[in-house]
Order: sequence, then structure tokens, then C-alpha cells
Amino acid sequence: MSLDDQTPSTDLRSTLTAAATGSGEGLRHGLWVSFLDPYGLEVALGSGVDWLGLDLQHGNLEPSDVPGLLRVAERAGLPVLARTPDHAPATIGCLLDAGVDGLIVPMVESADQARALVSAGRTPPRGTRSTGGCRQALGVADAPAEQLLLPMVETAAGLRNAADILAVDGVDGVFVGPYDLSISSGFPAPDSPQTLDAVRHVLGLARGAGKVAGFMAGAPGLVDLAPEADLVALDTDVAALRLGLSLIVR
Repeated sequence: MSLDDQTPSTDLRSTLTAAATGSGEGLRHGLWVSFLDPYGLEVALGSGVDWLGLDLQHGNLEPSDVPGLLRVAERAGLPVLARTPDHAPATIGCLLDAGVDGLIVPMVESADQARALVSAGRTPPRGTRSTGGCRQALGVADAPAEQLLLPMVETAAGLRNAADILAVDGVDGVFVGPYDLSISSGFPAPDSPQTLDAVRHVLGLARGAGKVAGFMAGAPGLVDLAPEADLVALDTDVAALRLGLSLIVR
């Protein structure tokens, strides 16, 4: 399948809101991108991926890489969420300006932190974000007028406060990070029974609040939880490269 054969994307907010309220299907075949450039992304697409997560926290990507990757995704009709490297308002504004469909923000542990993120990501009167001559404001990007905000629940404190985080006005849902969550909580592994129970708990809270429930998979036990979520990153570009090479070099 070529990029031009892909189905144009619908509004991500509408798609995920419908899934969260039980009136639609979610996006459960996401690719987490940490190092691919636009050429590499063009090669990787057409394989059934239904959304992209750009990892600016732990990958090799910088904010300046995002517009080029977005152009490839927009042509392919794929929605794009970016994981920010931090909570800095300048970083949040820069990525939203580039035209992503929304943000996944790491290490959110309280309702106060979530409220600060809403303020950084929304323009007045709801927030403090400024606007300018950027891809999003000029209508060059495919991004919606109000992009998604998904705080990550990936620490023991975030797990304790997940319900309060979800209750913040302007938070569209949560995205669970089972890897850091297992470390922070002292669980044996990201796909241990304790971690899986914690992920299920947060997904259930999000569903109960009528908000988006998402998580990072990357292990068989976690992938099995996909039907319980609206948004799932199945694995990373790193894992895909390693798997491909393992099939060639034997």
C-alpha cells in the first residue's frame, strides 16, 4: 500500500471520544517513533499503523524534527501525538504550533500538574498559551483547533492520583506508561500481574470518566489489554527494526 492509498484521517478527538463513550472504535495499532526521519517514516508506513507517537523524551527527536514527520503523516492520513520531553510551557506551545493532533505529557503526578499543563496548552481565556504564524495557526497542518492533552500515568504517585488527574477540566484522558510505572511502584516487570492490574485500574477510571484511555504496550501481556483501551502504541520503531533484522540475519 502506498502513502497515497491510505484513507484520510478523521478528527482524532472525535474518533477517540466516540471510542471512550462506547460509540466507536479506538486506535490500537500505533507506532512509537523515536529515531525515524521523514524518509524512514515513509518507508515504514503502509503496514497497518493507525496512529503515530513521536517520542521527544527518550528518543533521538527534537522539536525541529516534528514538522517534517508531520508532513509524511498528513499525506498518509495518520494522526500524530507527540510525547513532550518535559512540562515546560515553551515546549508544549512549540509542539502544538507544529500541528500535532495532541500531546502525551510524561510524569504527571497530581491534579495541580495537570491543571498547569491545560493552562500551557490552551489559549485565553482557558489558558495562557500564545499564538503566532505557525503551521497550526495558519491552517497548514491537519491538526484540530483544540488538540488533545493526555497526561501520562507512569509513577506510583500518578497511579494514586489518577482519578483526580482525570477530573481536571481540559484533560482529555490519560496515557499509561507501564515501564516507568513498574519501576516506580516496585513491581517485578512491565507486564507482571501487578503492573497489568494497575494499567487496567487506570483504564477503567478513564472509561468511567468518559475520557480517553491509552497506554504503551511493547510486551505480549500488555498487548492483550488493547481491547480495554481507546489508544494503544503497540511498539516502537526500534523494536520493529530489531525484529526485521532478526528475520533477515539468521
